[in-house]
Amino acid sequence: MHLISAAFLVKHFARRTSVALLAGGLAVGAAGCKNESMPAPETGVDYYPIAVGNYWTYAVVDTTWSRASGGVGGSQLIASVPRDSTYQLKETITEILTDAAGKKAYRMVRSKRVGTTAAFRDDSVFVLSANEQFVTLNRNNARSVELIFPVREGRSWNFNAFNNNFNDTITAETRQYSAIGLPFTLAASGGVPAQSYPVTVTTANTGAAAENSLVKQASYRQVFAKGVGPVFRRRVYFLPYTYVGAGGIQVYPPRAYVSGFTRRETLIDHGPR
Repeated sequence: MHLISAAFLVKHFARRTSVALLAGGLAVGAAGCKNESMPAPETGVDYYPIAVGNYWTYAVVDTTWSRASGGVGGSQLIASVPRDSTYQLKETITEILTDAAGKKAYRMVRSKRVGTTAAFRDDSVFVLSANEQFVTLNRNNARSVELIFPVREGRSWNFNAFNNNFNDTITAETRQYSAIGLPFTLAASGGVPAQSYPVTVTTANTGAAAENSLVKQASYRQVFAKGVGPVFRRRVYFLPYTYVGAGGIQVYPPRAYVSGFTRRETLIDHGPR
């Protein structure tokens, strides 16, 4: 298994970008012969506006399912019971800094509060890095690739390309674009009315980072709105409960889990500080 380095990723993206720019240059040149001008292709960097003072506040719902039991030998099955925990998270870009590679980056402070009137209390510090090829987020010393440019329908990449992770191979593709340029509506949440965004893009885990089988369900989806940033996040993780029933048949009862967790983050406020 070959690990992919940061230098390789930058070089890889840069090569793709160079080809795209070359093709764009040829197109513009051809148009110039006809005394016409063509706009440069949009890269998609506006889907995550990164600047000091920008902030995003989310209404969060964590749902945890209790462990199921029973069913063996005809005993009564006790299904999993969900329990919700609600709170708010605020992510604020507070300053420009220099990362370990000597590149420009941004400090992002995450704060949390329970309810809508309590004061926010800082609980985490992240580092955002952005350039013409990609946006990365360093969280708990793990750097993930959140977006790559240009944004293109169906385009995929390895979001763990900078980490020592089993997905860190040159060919691994673990996150993918979809629904580029489409509108997206957030349901009312936390006392905030429904909100529609006219131009968005969705990223979702794929390949080895996602699973939907009898033994495991795992997914992650994030929606970015143009000119706004991340407006919705949804994480799902279930390990289904199972037992051997009559005749030696493996049974997977519905709504029964060994472990179950979901998180839903809905944007309720954003802007410059």
